Amino acid sequence: MKICIHKQLLALAMIALLAACTKETVNSSGKSPYGDPILPSITFAENSVNPAKGFVNDEVLVRGTGFLKNKDKLEVLFNGEKAEILETTDSAVRVRIPAMASTGAINVKVGDEFYFGPFFQVFGGLVVDTTFATKGGASALITAIFPGNDNKYIIAGRFNNYDNVNKPGGVNRMARLLNDGTLDNAWEYGWQTGPQGDVYSGVYLPDEQKFLVAGSFNRYARTQNVFSIARLGFGGMIDSTIIELPSQNTAIASSLAGGVRGVVNNLHLLPDGKMLLVGDFRYYVRPNFNLVAASGVDSMHLDSTFVQHIIKLHPNGELDSSWNYDLAQHRGLPTVNGRIYKSHLLPDGKVLIAGNFTTYKGQPAPRIARINADGTLDNSFNPGSGADLLIYDLFVQQDGKIIVAGGFTRFNGTGANRVVRLTADGAVDPTFSVGAGPDGTKIDQIGVLPNGVIILTGTFRKFNNLQRNNFIVLNADGSIHPTYNAIGGLRYATASDDGTVMDIMNVKGENSVILVGNFDVFDNRMANRIVKLKFQ
Repeated sequence: MKICIHKQLLALAMIALLAACTKETVNSSGKSPYGDPILPSITFAENSVNPAKGFVNDEVLVRGTGFLKNKDKLEVLFNGEKAEILETTDSAVRVRIPAMASTGAINVKVGDEFYFGPFFQVFGGLVVDTTFATKGGASALITAIFPGNDNKYIIAGRFNNYDNVNKPGGVNRMARLLNDGTLDNAWEYGWQTGPQGDVYSGVYLPDEQKFLVAGSFNRYARTQNVFSIARLGFGGMIDSTIIELPSQNTAIASSLAGGVRGVVNNLHLLPDGKMLLVGDFRYYVRPNFNLVAASGVDSMHLDSTFVQHIIKLHPNGELDSSWNYDLAQHRGLPTVNGRIYKSHLLPDGKVLIAGNFTTYKGQPAPRIARINADGTLDNSFNPGSGADLLIYDLFVQQDGKIIVAGGFTRFNGTGANRVVRLTADGAVDPTFSVGAGPDGTKIDQIGVLPNGVIILTGTFRKFNNLQRNNFIVLNADGSIHPTYNAIGGLRYATASDDGTVMDIMNVKGENSVILVGNFDVFDNRMANRIVKLKFQ
C-alpha cells in the first residue's frame, strides 16, 4: 500500500509541475511574457549622409528617425569627435564637422546607447595621393625605400610580387618603382634576383650608376657568401667578380670583399667613399677562396674579425682597421652593450646612435649617444639618465634638435610618453610637448616634412586623448596639427613585431612623402604596404 501511495503522489506532482510550466510560458493575450521588444532610439536612413565627404566646419545632414525625441541626449561623432548640432528634426540632424574630425564612421550616442553609422571622408591639408601605386602594391612587408635614379624609387622587403604582375619567378624582395608607384620593368626580376633576407638601408651611387644595400642576408641572387651588404648594378643584379681558385677553376663572388654577420640597420656613405655600418652584429667576415681541402678540392674559409655594432669599411668592402680598432689584438674596440636601431650621420662627421644599450666603451650611454668621427664617445652630448626603455627612431631637425621616439615613458627622470625632443647637446627641450601622448606601447617611426610638420606612427588608438589609429601629425612644438589630421589612420596587414610603418621618405621636389611598411589599409582605403601623401 505504501508503494502505491508514493506512485500516486509522484504522478500528482508531475501534473502540477507541467501545469506550472504551462502557465509561465503561455499568455492568453498572446503577448510575450518578457515584455515588449526594446526598439533602437535612432535608426539611420539609406544613404543617410549628405554630403558623404567634406572639410572641417562644413555642414552635414544626417537622416534617419528618432532624432527629435532624443534631442536632449543626442551626440553626433565623427570618428570619435563630437560635432556641433545646428538643427534637429524627427527625420534628420544637421551638424558641423568638428575641428579634429578624421575619416571614419559617423556614430550617434543617445545617453549610454551607441549607434554605428555610415562612413564619412574628411578632407584636410594632408591627403592620400590616389594616383600613386594604384595597381596593387606589394604582396608583403616593405622594409625600406630610398631614392634611385631619374626620380625613381628603390623598395625592399619580404614581398614576392608587386602590382600583381605575372613575372616568372615573381618580384623577389627588391624592386624599382617609377615616379607614379608602378613597377619599373627595366629592373631585373625573377627567382634568381634579390636577397635571401631583409634589406633595411640603401643608397644610390650616381657617379657609378650603382646601388649599395644593407640589411640581414647571406646570399644575393645566385651569389653566395654575401654578408648583409651588397653592391648592385644599374639593373638591380648584384655586382660580382670572378675569383681564380687554386685548382684553376673559378667562382663567382661579391665585388665587395666582406660584410658582417648580423643585422645592418643603417648604412652611411662617407665623403671619402668609405661606408659606416651600424646595427646589431659582432663579426666582420670575409670569404677566403684560396684554400684547398685535405682531399685536394677547392675550399672556402670565412675569415672572421670581432667587431661590435659599428664598423667602417673601405669602398671595396675591406675592414678599415684605422677606425675604432685594436691592431695588437686584431679586433674591434668595444662599443655599445646592446642593439642600435637607428643612427644619423651629422655634417661634422659625428654619428648619433639610439637603441637598447646602456653603455658605450664602458661609459654611460642611456640608449642614446653621440660618437666622434674617430669612434670615441662625445661627452659634450649629455642626455642625463636618458630613456628608461628602448629607442626605435630619431630624427635630426635642420636646427640641430633631435626628435626621439620609442617605447620609453621617461627621459632623464621626467615624463616623456614614447616621444621627446632634445637640444643638440642632449638636454630635454622644454618647448616641445605632446601632452598625454599615445595610449599604446610604442612610436616606431618619425617623419619630418620640409615645413617642419612631424609625422609619428606606431601602435596606439589615441594620441593626447584624440582618437587616432597608429598615425598622428604634430606641429613643430608637439601639439596636434589642426588641419593635417583628417586621415583615418592605418591598419596592420599581418600580426608581427615589425612596425606599421618601416620607412618614411620625403619626395625631392614635391610637397609629398611616401610611407612603406606593414599596413594594408590607410585612411580607410586599401593600401598594400605603400602610400604617398600630399600636403599643402
